[in-house]
Amino acid sequence: MLENVQGLVKVNQDSRYVVFLFDSYEVNRKMLQDKYVKGESAWYTDAKGTGDDGKVFYRIAQDGEWIEAEYVTYIETTD
Repeated sequence: MLENVQGLVKVNQDSRYVVFLFDSYEVNRKMLQDKYVKGESAWYTDAKGTGDDGKVFYRIAQDGEWIEAEYVTYIETTD
């Protein structure tokens, strides 16, 4: 299920670590080995996706890169 959201996601990991991104929120998603974000960074998000397996992801890039919700804190913004 795909939802439109407007906010920021802040990566919960320490800045010494990275969190890998995925190509989709769907069950057949693939981890992108060369795409990741650093811990403690913040990213704009416009979509929240929940796969059929119940895992939740936020889209943080226009070209469809997704970060797993368990590694971030979502902060809603109202512009």
